[in-house]
Amino acid sequence: MATFRNNITLAPAVCEELCKYVGKKNIKISTWTHQRMKELIEEEKMIEEFRKSGGR
Repeated sequence: MATFRNNITLAPAVCEELCKYVGKKNIKISTWTHQRMKELIEEEKMIEEFRKSGGR
């Protein structure tokens, strides 16, 4: 699988807190971010389908 690299900007306090929590679970931030992005994409696709079907 090809990867796409991009920098993100986080407030220092947010980054520290995120590292604290994902570090406890031995998860890399990139892995966590990837999973959350996939979840967001799926949610948006479901919303689009719902709107296309007229809310039915």
